[in-house]
Amino acid sequence: MISRIIRHDNDIVIKNIRNNILVQLRFASSRYSSKIKVNNSHKLKSKNAPRPNKDADHSSSSKRPDTKKNYIFETGKFSQLYNSLKSTNTQDPSFQISKVKDFNQLKIFPSVREAMIKEIKSQYNLKGPQHSSIDEIEIKPTPIQIAAIKKINQTRSISPTTKNLEDMEESERILYELKNENESKRTKIFTISSETGSGKTWSYLSVLLSKLKEDDLNWFNQKPEKYELFKKSQQIRSIIMVPTHELVEQVYETLKRANKFSLKHEGVSKKYEQFFNLPENETLGLSIMKLSHGDAPISLYKQLKNYGKIDILVTTPAKITSLSKLEAVDRPFKIFKSVKYCILDESDTLFDVSFIKDTTSVIKNFPNLLDLILISATIPKEFEKSLQKLFPDEKSIIRISTPNLHKIPKNIKIFTLDSDLSPYNGSKLRCLAQSIYAISKDGTEPDQTKRIIIFVNSKDEVDDLVSGLIDKYHINEEDIFGISSSKTIGDRKEILEPFLKPAEPLTSANQSKLKILITTDLLSRGLNFVGLKNVILFGLPRNSVDLVHRLGRTGRMNQSGRVFIIIDKKSKKSWVKGLGSAIIRGLKIG
Repeated sequence: MISRIIRHDNDIVIKNIRNNILVQLRFASSRYSSKIKVNNSHKLKSKNAPRPNKDADHSSSSKRPDTKKNYIFETGKFSQLYNSLKSTNTQDPSFQISKVKDFNQLKIFPSVREAMIKEIKSQYNLKGPQHSSIDEIEIKPTPIQIAAIKKINQTRSISPTTKNLEDMEESERILYELKNENESKRTKIFTISSETGSGKTWSYLSVLLSKLKEDDLNWFNQKPEKYELFKKSQQIRSIIMVPTHELVEQVYETLKRANKFSLKHEGVSKKYEQFFNLPENETLGLSIMKLSHGDAPISLYKQLKNYGKIDILVTTPAKITSLSKLEAVDRPFKIFKSVKYCILDESDTLFDVSFIKDTTSVIKNFPNLLDLILISATIPKEFEKSLQKLFPDEKSIIRISTPNLHKIPKNIKIFTLDSDLSPYNGSKLRCLAQSIYAISKDGTEPDQTKRIIIFVNSKDEVDDLVSGLIDKYHINEEDIFGISSSKTIGDRKEILEPFLKPAEPLTSANQSKLKILITTDLLSRGLNFVGLKNVILFGLPRNSVDLVHRLGRTGRMNQSGRVFIIIDKKSKKSWVKGLGSAIIRGLKIG
């Protein structure tokens, strides 16, 4: 049990340290906010600790944060984020976002809207007495979802004409038709960028699914017989590419959940009536496939041959390039000629030096691509350089971003723990162990398994830290896990499962009340740790990009979160002192 931590330290010292951490955690909670003025960055220390020096972070100080600290996030090697982007430079930056309060106000295919809301609710952490059931929860679109849906789901513009086509001269009519045909077929490039945990997955899935279902409806309206042939055609209609197999699984599982819900189609217009009466439209009725670790590339061709079209393929660029090695398949990439929509999630990673060759070589095999949508929670400087090199005409990219890009959500509380202070006396491991104990006893998340993610900087540290907490501080082996690139993908998938779904309710006294995951930046991007409240940085991130992504594993979708930063004399970086005030003041992290 975690309580056995105290066996390896002086009981009096541990009691002091435990009480101080618990007090600091309680002070940061909302129920004390009206009584105590608390800064967003806290230094947790013992009552017997030496007086902090002039550079210490005073949690109760009423002084205005030093404006010079702002530059810490804008300059130097730590600063790796491109911060010159304006929010949504396509039209009015606000897109009248504040006026949209409901998904019904957005252009989303009716069955997609219903399935999306059901899926989002299914992953919601039901808390407190305010909701007796999931059905009572009111789901509202986030700013990035509103902006993305409004912009990408716009009907492709057709040049207006005041003349009847029959009255035009032949040359005039040909030019008019060619112009409109080119507009309807040209590839549009979109970037969707917003802060971590802001709902980006459904910002692009709602768009993609709507386009696919709208295409289905158009085929059905042409002629039912043509629609039946279309369903049996051997083609891949859209592809979602991500950098890791963990993200393949996450996106695929989200689509699977949305695809299985029974739909009522209530209150839709008559133009959908006959289409929704088809048996396959009792659900979304889409064919979804993943090509990930352990999936044989040849299975893609077998799926097309045996079952017809694949509506959505979720995979990695490396998996697609591996198709070239299939000797049994003639022209292996010809199956992608029908791809109309391509999503690159975590696109800043897919365009970095380790991925860009595979990513671009795959996209070249989509000759009929209509929409290329790049998704990212950060715009690193190197990514922006790649975009400018690949698309030198700035007008060729339709940028969609929110004003909070590169900002840390204010619902995340930052705690700084200095392991050099007494009674830690330079032991980061002891400081970490006591932090875990304090978190486990702070009274938050009652009746649920409490989950903690600890980030380190190298894979070699992962196993050592797991062993140290088990051997020296007697944390139960079944409560603590380590994941790095040295773990097999199968093992990683099993370990991640309880962290990627809502917290488990405690149903018995013997059930584990704590789950701890120690990992590297391998798991800091894109993964949605549903409802996770606690992140600990045992190692400081090397740059601002990694900082934003690590902090973004908590405080998602406007929920509360806490980040504990453990420092020592080797890691007292200037940005740590300014992080709390930067969050309070809404500064962008450079």
